[in-house]
Amino acid sequence: MRDALRLTVLLVGLIWLVGCSQTSQTLRLSPTPPDIGESLGNDTAIALQVIDGRDGRDLGMFENPDGSLVRLTTEANVDYSLQLAAAEALRNAGFQPTLWSDSALPRVEIRIDTLEHEVIAGVPYELATTIALTGTAWAGSERYTTRARGTLNRQRPLPPRAKTNADMVSEAMSQALGNLLDEGFVGFLHERR
Repeated sequence: MRDALRLTVLLVGLIWLVGCSQTSQTLRLSPTPPDIGESLGNDTAIALQVIDGRDGRDLGMFENPDGSLVRLTTEANVDYSLQLAAAEALRNAGFQPTLWSDSALPRVEIRIDTLEHEVIAGVPYELATTIALTGTAWAGSERYTTRARGTLNRQRPLPPRAKTNADMVSEAMSQALGNLLDEGFVGFLHERR
């Protein structure tokens, strides 16, 4: 009788463990445009481009309780999602984002150097997101380059769903973009337009 009870508990535990395992997650990213200050641009046209400079297109890995790993991917290109947020932030600062041209002045290029989101199984689950950006602005005959990071660490008692992971990655993207488009960066564009 005890062996049957042990076997039943073991099977229930195994079924629960398999039920908690994720097979894959596709995230829908929507970073919020950061508030980069008062309107200074007077609707100055500014060419904007965001480039994903990472080797792979995955966002990271999700570790299941059984130790298996699941890739985290996105519905849309990460660079496109970040470009929408950057364009809105520049628009709110008084600039008019336009299509990219190597000869346009002023122009802004944002490069995604790093974007990693890791979920480590445990009690609690550990979530960590890191994004690193490089921004270059050209205005007149001058160039301004800066770097920014966004880092978030959280814990959850249960495995995070795709929306939870997407919200965390989007928040880190917004944080890094806000750090990149700081007073110095926007001031450079404003003073040299």
